[in-house]
Amino acid sequence: MLGLKTQTSPKWAEAVLQDLQTFLTDHAYNEMKAAQSAMAVINHQPDDTEFVNTMSALAIEEIQHFEMVYEWIQKMHLQLGQESQNAYAMQLRKFFPKTKDRQEKFLQKLMLSSLMEARSCERFSVLIPVLEPIHPELAGFYKDLFASEARHYRVFLEYARKFGGKERIDPIWDRLLTYEAKLIDSLGHKALVHG
Repeated sequence: MLGLKTQTSPKWAEAVLQDLQTFLTDHAYNEMKAAQSAMAVINHQPDDTEFVNTMSALAIEEIQHFEMVYEWIQKMHLQLGQESQNAYAMQLRKFFPKTKDRQEKFLQKLMLSSLMEARSCERFSVLIPVLEPIHPELAGFYKDLFASEARHYRVFLEYARKFGGKERIDPIWDRLLTYEAKLIDSLGHKALVHG
């Protein structure tokens, strides 16, 4: 369904279980950044009403997800904490050559957002069975999030294809997936959504 070229090791879920504070903090900030990204791309197609409406709704949903994660942080008597550096996102951006072309930057943002949503979704699917015996309610929360993350992945990718042309975007997307698979295999040791 997600088309990713590698799967997360179950060892990553074990690392999360050992440090839920770090994971939930990282997840909360990721939701905040996802909302910011959805709002930022609106400026690239401000006259496309459907696009503006879709991205605006997606940003609102991401903020709601932030609030839900923060509720869990409070429920578990934890603190939000400081944002961690996202090595995954920084390395992922290096796939694309630097450009001053506004349209290219826009298409890159759409593809990167799509891939980050897909990987989050896949990570949740690995985490859920490990969480269920210990924190069944938290596992249920991640089950609920799974569907919306999968939808967000599709939305961003569909818009990249719409604005960049499927014939042009798909080969780039395939190379990006290959690059991401090598990257994610080098991570997975920290209790971070993409770490």
